[in-house]
Amino acid sequence: MFFDTSVIIEIFRSGKSTKQFEDIYQLIKDELLFISIIQIGEISDWCLKNDIEPAERITRLKRILNIIPLSETICLEGSKIKYEMRNIKISKFSLTDGIILASARSINQKLLTTDTDFRKSSDAILL
Repeated sequence: MFFDTSVIIEIFRSGKSTKQFEDIYQLIKDELLFISIIQIGEISDWCLKNDIEPAERITRLKRILNIIPLSETICLEGSKIKYEMRNIKISKFSLTDGIILASARSINQKLLTTDTDFRKSSDAILL
């Protein structure tokens, strides 16, 4: 399962004893977990905004997540996905969103997300 950054942030916010965490855990408990290298920057940004030490959180995440590097193919596909989503009126769909979805597709994984910008993608599971 490929995590969108929104899911990681939700886990950080909610803690293990919440229904949201339990819902996520039920979907991923037996899965290999992945993120894109670009998400390290998004996670660090969120941590800095919330007065949390980014290096510590990222080190913990790297113990359980497989990090997919960027490639030219993923970048080109990401821009194509962004263009397609914007054409179907998802105006906030970003290039980073496209790269994350392209990264998930590159390894044949579904994207687990809380971000409604992915609602039109058959590759996404929206919580």
